[in-house]
Amino acid sequence: MHHWQAQGETKRNPQEPRRYRALSGFVEKRKFPRTEVRWPVTIMTETGAVEGEARNISVEGAFILFTHSTENLAPPNSYRLLIKPDGEQIEVMGSLVWSSLDVHIGKGFCFVGFRERDQRRLRKAIKKYAER
Repeated sequence: MHHWQAQGETKRNPQEPRRYRALSGFVEKRKFPRTEVRWPVTIMTETGAVEGEARNISVEGAFILFTHSTENLAPPNSYRLLIKPDGEQIEVMGSLVWSSLDVHIGKGFCFVGFRERDQRRLRKAIKKYAER
């Protein structure tokens, strides 16, 4: 995955601080920090809509938690995501990059396409939410 790479697989700039994911041996590669949120998300698939909740988000991607089956969501496909902070709707294209089958079903999406207006609205919503 492009967000995380094994520690030994990358050449590190000595001026750049190391950031690690706890106990995993991976180096954090995100340019933008994730903001903890609880925003409804609708993911449009060929077989219908799948409802979830964004739990953390940046302008580059999001972790979305689902309480129902997500068998029709499979990597490396891209989907239209409708993110709904504070009642508004922001549309992005997101590529599914990883899945977790822990207690709840969580999936990580990397944003691969925005209309300029939606990208501005997402940045503004994240900034507003992070300042709370």
